[in-house]
Amino acid sequence: MTGDPAMVVVTEEFCNACGTPRVDVHHQNFPELRISGESLGQAVDELVTRLHSNLTAVSDPMHRTPVQLAIADVQAFIDRDNVRQSKLSEVVDVCAAVSDPSASPSTLVKTDTLEVRRLILPKGRAIPTHHASGEITAHCLEGRIAFTANGKTRDVNAGQLIVLAAGEPHSLVGLEDSTLLVTKVLFVRPSEN
Repeated sequence: MTGDPAMVVVTEEFCNACGTPRVDVHHQNFPELRISGESLGQAVDELVTRLHSNLTAVSDPMHRTPVQLAIADVQAFIDRDNVRQSKLSEVVDVCAAVSDPSASPSTLVKTDTLEVRRLILPKGRAIPTHHASGEITAHCLEGRIAFTANGKTRDVNAGQLIVLAAGEPHSLVGLEDSTLLVTKVLFVRPSEN
């Protein structure tokens, strides 16, 4: 069964209440299954899990088909956008792709323990105070940003990066149209054996 990745709706934003990044994912035919997560991979994995749970609960074949189609659509989305994991030793073109300042962050690399995203930050755009569960680096590829952490605001220029400890609250503002490469060490949950 071939899926349609365009049926998966993704919204990326920062939660104003808690100041953390949030990704919302749902299938167009199942908007009630809106899943929120800290990363796209986490949210998509949870959406697949919920759809499989729904499939298990439905016994009527006529009602199973739409759920099976939705699962195929989400799998096609995963395969197309490679949201779960990137292959190790793969060359990634960091500079290709986004030149649109309104574009949302794009995941370049995702493994079980590491995520690398490109973030476009237009001049004047602010990302409110938030934190990551693991250590992060923010490498300014182009432009200039004001990065606030530990009560200090620092200018980070093209070619510079800043390293933060896990859980350290931080915020940033684009002083110029900027592109950042954000690397996160992801929290790994112990396996349930």
